[in-house]
Amino acid sequence: MRKLMLTLGWLCLALPASAQPAGRDYDASGRYQGRVEMQGDTSRRYDGSGRMIGRTERSGDTTRQYDSSGRLQGRIETNGGMARQYDSSGRLTGRTETSGDVSRHYDSSGRMTGRTERSGDTLRHYDSSGRLTGTTRR
Repeated sequence: MRKLMLTLGWLCLALPASAQPAGRDYDASGRYQGRVEMQGDTSRRYDGSGRMIGRTERSGDTTRQYDSSGRLQGRIETNGGMARQYDSSGRLTGRTETSGDVSRHYDSSGRMTGRTERSGDTLRHYDSSGRLTGTTRR
């Protein structure tokens, strides 16, 4: 089954193929922040002004992230409901655990840094204190 890899900073979620259309990102106040476009196993991220700010390529259970100049920024390895994030030097920088429609995000020391909840076509992003930090609508 094909999945959409949605990446917001190091936040990465795998969504069903039915979520393939380009996503639009908004901050907590509802202001447009940018978009994500999919083509095969590659996604390109654009800022609010339409400039490409990065791309993500997926191969098997590994996703590699690049900046707008094509430099490797890091990788994400998935295994079941857990994704581990690494920087360009291979150091663990965090992990995401997903259960149902809720993902919890942790830093390299195991501290929870936020969570994401899926409700219909909207993702809601929260910080470690439970405050809404942004939404993504499809």
